[in-house]
Amino acid sequence: MQRRELLKLASACGVVIPSWALLAPASAQTGSYTGRILVNIHASGGLDQSSWTDPRETDATLNTYAAAGTPAGVAGNIRYAPMGNNKAFFDAHFGQILAINGVHSETNSHDVGTRAHATGRLDTGYPTLSELFAYTYGRGMPMPWLNRGGFGTSAGLVPPTPVPEANAWRGMTQPNAASASNDFMKQADLTRTQVARAERMKALQVRGDLLPRSKVAVEEFLGAADSRALLQRVAQLTPATFDAFTQAHIALIAAQAGITSTVQLASGGFDAHSDIDASYASALPRLTDLLDYLWQKSAALGLSARLFVRVYSEFGRTALNTGNGKDHWEVGSQILMEANPTWGNRAFGASGPKHTQQKINVTSGAVDPAAGIVIKPRHIHAALRRYLNIETTDPRFDLKVPANEMFDFFNPAVSTGYPNL
Repeated sequence: MQRRELLKLASACGVVIPSWALLAPASAQTGSYTGRILVNIHASGGLDQSSWTDPRETDATLNTYAAAGTPAGVAGNIRYAPMGNNKAFFDAHFGQILAINGVHSETNSHDVGTRAHATGRLDTGYPTLSELFAYTYGRGMPMPWLNRGGFGTSAGLVPPTPVPEANAWRGMTQPNAASASNDFMKQADLTRTQVARAERMKALQVRGDLLPRSKVAVEEFLGAADSRALLQRVAQLTPATFDAFTQAHIALIAAQAGITSTVQLASGGFDAHSDIDASYASALPRLTDLLDYLWQKSAALGLSARLFVRVYSEFGRTALNTGNGKDHWEVGSQILMEANPTWGNRAFGASGPKHTQQKINVTSGAVDPAAGIVIKPRHIHAALRRYLNIETTDPRFDLKVPANEMFDFFNPAVSTGYPNL
């Protein structure tokens, strides 16, 4: 279904399409998308690695839980901080997780770090992982790249479509619905009207005396049949009420309907310059609950086997300051998730004391001060482009990662674990 066909259908039915639905380019993509669904989640503000997958329970200058003598949690081969709902999340999902620790953002700026982790480079002009994915798999879809939070600037390949609010979504997908329980007109009457109009157009099509402009209009109306069918499918998949994670719910419905291939979401509250424990008491559960919701809801919708999820932040955080908060620090962590991956239940990369950068051996994954490489966003993006089959030969978007710096993050035989540093 192409965007222009959706607009023709909306015009024929007297529906006003909101601006967020007008952005995708036309291409040869047809039908419903059934491939992999890429979900990027930006933990905005600078997620503290000590509160996540790189815990330090022996250094009281880093964490209050260390001062209290509380040990880190362990789920499979993943260690996690004893904070928020981390235990429930990691206990439930550790087999799906690759934790990448010791990632050097090369900046402690919110804006620059957000762009670097979204695109793989500090430089401007690079596509985000979602944009490159949408360009490869989603061109011509009504909403190939849904975006709500994080870095959403297009590099010119595919523009983002903001995830709509609930009412806007319902207004587009169910134009006859005055509300969740009432229609503007009886659906049976609307259906009869649409059938009669289609029959009239078919009769006009076989006439030989139509002017060229009228003939084109008739053919375009009839050609929108597939779009009408897909719009009805989206409406059928839209429930009377949305879940608490409304934006994620809408994105999953769009993926289920086959009209989007990737979504970018955000979960904030991590820029805790004072009293980090109080801030993270709500910020961490909000993030882990969102992740758990994505996996549980996608399973209920029959989508979980298609999901690939990445959680990242713009940088990590320092040791505790005088206000028991933490300031900006270049080295942090992120996680990758998939349903039943061969590469799950692993930790790759590591940071040193006080979360200093460490060089990691590209081949073995071990800490290697002599021959190792510091993991940077570009290295993760290069591996993700290869794994997701979205590599590009466009020189404008070359991540400039030489072959001898290509980490094999997805090799289940390679791991760093948690070395005693």
